[in-house]
Amino acid sequence: MTTTLIHSVRLFDGNSTISQNGSILLKNGLISNILLITPSPLPEAGTVIDGTGHTVLPGLIDAHVHAHDGEPELKQALGFGVTTVLDMFNEPDHVKNMKALVKDRLDLADFRSSCHAATIEGGWPGPVILATLDREMATEKIKGWPKLASPSEAEAFVVANIEKGADHIKLMQESGSALLGDPIPVPSPELQAAVVKAAHKHGLVTVAHALSQKETMLALEAGVDGLAHCFCDQPPIPELVAAYKKHNSFLIPTLVIASSLTGEENESLKEHSEHHLTEKLLDEERKSCFCRRAMMGQPTGTDTATGLAGTAFGISFHQELSLYVGRCGFTPEDALRSATSVTARRFNMPDRGRLAEGLRADILLVKGDPTEDIRCTLNISGVWRGGQALEQGLN
Repeated sequence: MTTTLIHSVRLFDGNSTISQNGSILLKNGLISNILLITPSPLPEAGTVIDGTGHTVLPGLIDAHVHAHDGEPELKQALGFGVTTVLDMFNEPDHVKNMKALVKDRLDLADFRSSCHAATIEGGWPGPVILATLDREMATEKIKGWPKLASPSEAEAFVVANIEKGADHIKLMQESGSALLGDPIPVPSPELQAAVVKAAHKHGLVTVAHALSQKETMLALEAGVDGLAHCFCDQPPIPELVAAYKKHNSFLIPTLVIASSLTGEENESLKEHSEHHLTEKLLDEERKSCFCRRAMMGQPTGTDTATGLAGTAFGISFHQELSLYVGRCGFTPEDALRSATSVTARRFNMPDRGRLAEGLRADILLVKGDPTEDIRCTLNISGVWRGGQALEQGLN
């Protein structure tokens, strides 16, 4: 594999800007060398790129997607600089196929998944599947899901899911109150706690779906590591913020999905960030208290799925970052940390999310300084996964 040197470039290492005129050398799929001052003469490399006026970032990580179509979605994500996606519910056979594919295809984003979630009879996401798919097809799909009935089944579920390829464990704490109106069955607190305990025993991170504040509290009390969405039914109460802090839990807000609920597709970045529904869901209390000060280490995720109005692989990630800065009081550096090192740390991926020697050469080259203007993340000049260039040529 060729070596690549990018020199005279700003370096954001996933935590902060470490150089305004540095160099980074990619070799054998890894970051081989980082120089904080570009030397003269330049180190030898097969490909040499002058990065003047540009910034190198770690590859972006989308902490919440549903990659049901697979290959085209992962290709599109990588084109937008998203080098890793974390899938939050998928069929085991599909997960197996996708993992085999990305192992050999560096032109696709890396793929990790929860496989099946810890579902119960009649519980989420059954109602939404029945409402959106052909009834017979949906019924057949749901038949193959786990139907956990007691805490004693949690260990077997986690072990089976790991054998099927799960990288993290998804829980469903959804009563339907925030979306459906009609109640649906929810797992008992004892069952949820047992699933979390079993997952932690095997070293897996747990993430829960919950769309109401009440259900979010229940998930936190079960000990989950994080929430896959921000609840949308009411402003946060102090007890909820305290629960997040007590359990050191994270939140993946998926703000883009709030805009998608309008049904307006293909909106510009500005239209997404200023839409009235987004304003409604992100009142001042949430912006200043919940999404910024209370969250210690917040991953970035979009809940993107093909066919879900208002979301698209890759581009929605940049919209999410814009909302963090424009609506939640994040600085651009806060948002970039959320998009890279924070997600890698929270999901136990120490080989990525930062610029450091010996880590995976998953990087993004953009024109401008995204630590000052978050919109610069879309000024993509090059994307590398495992040291292989997907796109290159300065704009």
